[in-house]
Amino acid sequence: MTDKSADSSIILQEMIRKRESFDDNALRGFYESLGGKVITQGGILWHSIGLRLYVPLPCKGPITIPSKDMKALWRQGALFLRYPTLDPNLRAYPSYIHLVDDKNYDMDGLSNSQRRNIRRALRKCYVEKIPIDYVLKKGLSLIEQTHIRQRRIVNRDTFIAWERYLAAASKNPLFEAYGAFVGRELAAFIERFAYRGGSYGEGLFSGTDFLKYEVMNALMFISTRDTIRRSDIDHVSYGMRAIFGDSETLNRFKESMGYKRVSVGERIEVAPWLRPAFDHGLSKLIRYVGKRYYYRLPAAKRIRAMISIYAHQDTNYLDKLQVN
Repeated sequence: MTDKSADSSIILQEMIRKRESFDDNALRGFYESLGGKVITQGGILWHSIGLRLYVPLPCKGPITIPSKDMKALWRQGALFLRYPTLDPNLRAYPSYIHLVDDKNYDMDGLSNSQRRNIRRALRKCYVEKIPIDYVLKKGLSLIEQTHIRQRRIVNRDTFIAWERYLAAASKNPLFEAYGAFVGRELAAFIERFAYRGGSYGEGLFSGTDFLKYEVMNALMFISTRDTIRRSDIDHVSYGMRAIFGDSETLNRFKESMGYKRVSVGERIEVAPWLRPAFDHGLSKLIRYVGKRYYYRLPAAKRIRAMISIYAHQDTNYLDKLQVN
């Protein structure tokens, strides 16, 4: 390698390092502004989603956690870890990640029926990038309608949480939104953030009265196409499957829109000092509490889902991934 090439390589590496540091600080600041806790360990940001259950902030695929990093996570207060793996030596639950990584993503790669749906939708609506402030003003009713259709909890706390989330996102350089409009009315929107070369969908909401126009198809297609073609993005993803409330109908929709289902194992780790109690009775107590409050508290749903994954982790999960 010539000196000039070496210098160019060093400059590129420094640019990448600075960009990753910027992304890390911005995303950490976002979650901390909402009262969440973020741990940085082994070059990965881990975010607590409650019950001291930590997940790696969005990743493109399976990860490996060295034992020294796992010990450090336990020392810093984590009780549970949930992450994607393909390690044959671990027990895990068959799972998946949805993503698009084709820079030439376009309608040509979709089915004939989906292309017809999108063209029909675009005769009724148009899609454009919109400020998140606009979503905060006009989008809460779409969140409510989507939650009702999906039989998710809708109460005052739901709106407070989304208002805080969108207000924080509107001030964060990583976040953006696309909206689909019928006339001048917001019919659907998607909100996502960019992080280390990926763009991650956080919310996809629509008004019930506009579903007949298939606005979601147009919104998903245009926002994905425009995002994956950006020079700073090499994949668009929805991350690992939702820990609860995962909808096979929604999954089929994503796949019809050209999102690949990448098979991974879903691993739950329990802190060593808690594991004996958790394996011999504590998990039953937590499961009972989760069942009792399942329809009242989102945290209860998360608890039940986590325990279910833990109970069904299997040493043969890779065989099941092959079957699926």
